[in-house]
Amino acid sequence: MQKDIEQAGEWQAVWSKKGGFVDAVIDLGRTTYNFFFRRIHRRYINKDTRMLELGSGRASLSLSLCKEIKSLYGIDISDVAVKQASASAESLGVSNAKFLVDDCTKLNLDNRFDFVWSQGLIEHFENPTLVAREHYKALVPGGVALLSVPYKYSYHTIWYKMSRPKLLRWLWPWEGTEQRFFNHKELFEVGSAITPYSRVFLMQPFPLGIIFLEMRKPSD
Repeated sequence: MQKDIEQAGEWQAVWSKKGGFVDAVIDLGRTTYNFFFRRIHRRYINKDTRMLELGSGRASLSLSLCKEIKSLYGIDISDVAVKQASASAESLGVSNAKFLVDDCTKLNLDNRFDFVWSQGLIEHFENPTLVAREHYKALVPGGVALLSVPYKYSYHTIWYKMSRPKLLRWLWPWEGTEQRFFNHKELFEVGSAITPYSRVFLMQPFPLGIIFLEMRKPSD
């Protein structure tokens, strides 16, 4: 838990950084990934969907979907990220999104969401199941949680390991943070510890190196 507390400060530093070559590369990559993420999200959302994103950061993906859903709540531990996401919503003319500072290991929210999403979140925690369970708890009956993490057997792992020496840390976009990478079995164990209604699948095209955990809450 102490490690998680330390990383909260590191994420504050990440979102406070401005500009630079690495950030430009990440922005380009984010645009590419968001194209494929949107295609997947549209399987789960409609005009009545109340969506929650945990670890929302700047929320570029979720904000791009706001015209297709009823409402969006974004949660992040960093007040800098929350301010940036709120400013983006205002500049885009998005009126059905709200961003809050909260702790995704113990949410202060009612269970009222149809779709709960996170991108690159649980791999940064010592106990990823604890955080995944908060996704599930936030769902209404019949809702779906979708968690995206980097796949163990992909370029993400190679990139991360190459950037571990101190002199090369700047090559990792989230410089001060530590994380793990998941294969099918490891990610399925996270989901199955919470609900039997879970499955794991890879993003296509495969070279993007993303794996998903889907958890469905049964209807009453």
